[in-house]
Amino acid sequence: AFTADENMHSLQIFRKKVHHRAKGGKHGAGSKCNGANGDHLEINVPAGTIVRDSQTREILCELLRHGESKTIIAGGRGGRGNASFKTSKNKVPMLAELGEEGQEMWIELELKLVADVGVIGAPNAGKSSLLAAVSAARPKIADYPFTTIVPNLGLVERDYTRMVFADVPGLLEGASEGLGLGFEFLRHAERTRLLLHVVDCSDKDCLHAHDAIVSELVLFDEAMLDKPRLVALNKIDVSEEARANAKKLKETLKLEGIDCFEISAVSKEGVDELMSKVAETHKALGPRQLESEESIEIETSRAKRAADGARIEDFTIEDTPYAFIVKGTAVERFCQMTNWDYFESYKRFARVLKMSGIEKALKEAGAGDGDRILVGKFEFAWSNDHREKTLYTTWKERRDEKPGTQQGSRHWPHAM
Repeated sequence: AFTADENMHSLQIFRKKVHHRAKGGKHGAGSKCNGANGDHLEINVPAGTIVRDSQTREILCELLRHGESKTIIAGGRGGRGNASFKTSKNKVPMLAELGEEGQEMWIELELKLVADVGVIGAPNAGKSSLLAAVSAARPKIADYPFTTIVPNLGLVERDYTRMVFADVPGLLEGASEGLGLGFEFLRHAERTRLLLHVVDCSDKDCLHAHDAIVSELVLFDEAMLDKPRLVALNKIDVSEEARANAKKLKETLKLEGIDCFEISAVSKEGVDELMSKVAETHKALGPRQLESEESIEIETSRAKRAADGARIEDFTIEDTPYAFIVKGTAVERFCQMTNWDYFESYKRFARVLKMSGIEKALKEAGAGDGDRILVGKFEFAWSNDHREKTLYTTWKERRDEKPGTQQGSRHWPHAM
């Protein structure tokens, strides 16, 4: 099961640990004692994680709220002991089942919600420098564009408010259409609650740079502008011209009702005032209320096994050069749970083949003596001789090839 955890903010942990396995159950005991169930495996992921089937690309679930849990893969059903096969004619059945094998699946996790505050802007605007100035994050910083190629996360605490900042890689004009690195990273900013727009005021045309990013947000999703947005006019310490550009842009944006702050991420001038406003805005938003962006419907929180509800009579037969392959979720599970160490299991299997119509279908498909028959992982040679003596001989030959002691009947039964 996957469970949303508000204390997790990234999927970085899954880079080092790929395989996750639940512990198996225990064997049953005498006096009709059931074996212990296997442990439930719970994997914590950040809130906002989308879980997909890697092969089919089907969305299995989307976890939005802290504590929300979805079971994706069901454990195998426990096998029945000999007491379950007791009848009025067979008081002490020498027969028991194996437990059903657990399912395996490759899962793909996508985290669209990466932060509370999305730090956006053009390449080389100083986003990473600002993140490093306000948090313990140490992103790569250099004086050339696209230094950041993956989102950097930083945890900021201000006025008893904890916020996760995401340094979204630089956006270009045309990013909403896939130009540059923008398309992938606009998606990361899609679920942030607050946008912090960093503008490089050392650029003479900083107004155009600001408007270009805003246009890309609108083209990508008009709802992006419904988020609170603060503008950080950065690099005012570079020159007097940069400081003048910041003041001019601040006056222009003030007419649009946008809060702007003149800062220097390097010298930290004006950063405290900016962070106080960010914390105030974040606090005013209240508790996070996320809504699913996908059309996802799951019947129950507990996943179903593939063979649940299936009938053994539902099968197909494929004639291949190697063998006749019997396919069907129910009959394949039946074979997998059959304990072939018991001779009684062979007799039960023969009865099931006849009653389900598989025996008749194999004959109609052309199966003859000695032909290989494959059901799931179980392979056997077809024989038109259904006498119990012949069945016992086949079972005995297979048992002699395996190490261990015989289970079930101590003496082979009389021929029918």
